[in-house]
Amino acid sequence: MSEDGKWVRAALKRALTVLESKEDELGRLDAAAGDGDHGAGMVRGLTAAVEAAVADEPGEALMQAGTAFADAAGGASGAIYGVLLVALGKRLAASGRVDPPQFVQGLRDAIEAIQQLGKAQPGDKTLLDALVPFVEALEEGVRGGQDLRSAWRQALPVAEEAARATAGLVARKGRSSRLGARGLGHPDPGAVSLTYILRAVEPALPA
Repeated sequence: MSEDGKWVRAALKRALTVLESKEDELGRLDAAAGDGDHGAGMVRGLTAAVEAAVADEPGEALMQAGTAFADAAGGASGAIYGVLLVALGKRLAASGRVDPPQFVQGLRDAIEAIQQLGKAQPGDKTLLDALVPFVEALEEGVRGGQDLRSAWRQALPVAEEAARATAGLVARKGRSSRLGARGLGHPDPGAVSLTYILRAVEPALPA
């Protein structure tokens, strides 16, 4: 793998290490509204993504990772992270560069793809409730002239606060929607795991 593509694999490895340490916690969160397999599914998906992301070109490596994640993780999380990684990878591959504006646009592409996949919107108690405000904060930092890592670091607390706030939402999509108001008081496991990944990958991002 060339230097250009190494950051993708490094980022995925960091995410895997963190999610392995959080697997039981995420399982307990998921058990409040689902079957408790969210942590295990994320670890399976990231393990496969690390092994698959071997391309020299970062966009292609991200697309490889997304396809492998979806196949290995299965379920809603597999599909969501599959389209997220593939959408980001397609944007970076098409632009031929990995700069902050292209990264932001790739994440916006990912948001659109996730919304089309699950018909969810912010407020439905999904990972979008953390991802959308994160990307908005990231874009603000990039427009202000920050490099990708600095803008990413600044946006992390926004995502983490938004994930915590999902405890006050009633799920309207997915298995947890069957619980209605009984799901109140528990943050969405997908939003929580997303914040763990976002924080884990920041040091590996291209400068």
